[in-house]
Amino acid sequence: MTDYVSTVAMHQDTWGTFLEPDPALADVEDLHGALGMRIRGGHRADLKLFAGKNTVFDRTAARIESMDLAYEDHCSAYHYFDLFRRAEQCHGELTRLVDLGVYMGGSSMILGGCVEPMGLELDLVDVNAAYLRFTHERLRRAFPRAMNRVRMFQGDLPTYVARVLDAEPGARTMVHHDGAHRFDQVVRDLSALFFVRDRVHGLAIKGTHLRGNIAHLNFVDAAVHAVFGAGVKYEPLGAKFPPDAPVTVPNRWDGNYFLAGQPEGMHIPFDSVEWKYPHPMMELDDFMPVKAPPAG
Repeated sequence: MTDYVSTVAMHQDTWGTFLEPDPALADVEDLHGALGMRIRGGHRADLKLFAGKNTVFDRTAARIESMDLAYEDHCSAYHYFDLFRRAEQCHGELTRLVDLGVYMGGSSMILGGCVEPMGLELDLVDVNAAYLRFTHERLRRAFPRAMNRVRMFQGDLPTYVARVLDAEPGARTMVHHDGAHRFDQVVRDLSALFFVRDRVHGLAIKGTHLRGNIAHLNFVDAAVHAVFGAGVKYEPLGAKFPPDAPVTVPNRWDGNYFLAGQPEGMHIPFDSVEWKYPHPMMELDDFMPVKAPPAG
């Protein structure tokens, strides 16, 4: 996994800014190849499992499934449908959806289907410009009329909080967190939200019971409890995998697997959270990524 010093160093020109769409990608067929992205397992969520449950979700799923584009999903259909339901249930209290960690746009496409019918904005947030551009182009092809409400921000969540949400007191957001799963980075991300907590309606967080190689420190649930306490109130999101499911066995790429019988994610309403960390005397700057050294 790339550390934050090298990540910032690679993107000194665009880090912490909104990217402009690249019109050269509009007619590219091999989009992931053009952007240097790899498809590993090729998993695709079976959205047909929820056919007939909701007309907006059905329309979104139909647009996703009609596109002739290579991609893979990192979430189950259960997670995507639960994420959609949370957005729909509270959309009247929201102005914006924020998708952190977009990769190939699985969750962004679900949230993108909410933009027009629910009158919301969508901000895509990722440290990787290629991931942002791939996801933005997928959205443009599926929901062209919604794109004036979709933005790409290159950076991590603390940087987005500092440069965007901190300057928008009228924003009311639902944040979907599927970025870095490292314990320390998730603590940084959630702690940054403390400083704009009046602008966050709820947090949907993925991979809460993901585990893997110890070098990756995949302990999202531990980070949630470190920030919000052991008794944090949440609604489970996504699938609960049985012990014999393939995803409960370490995969061949990075050793990741899910704990059996535990939810894929959590939705945490911010009107009921008790902040155990950070201390009120701390500042947002304490949670920003390490600055890259000057070039040369």
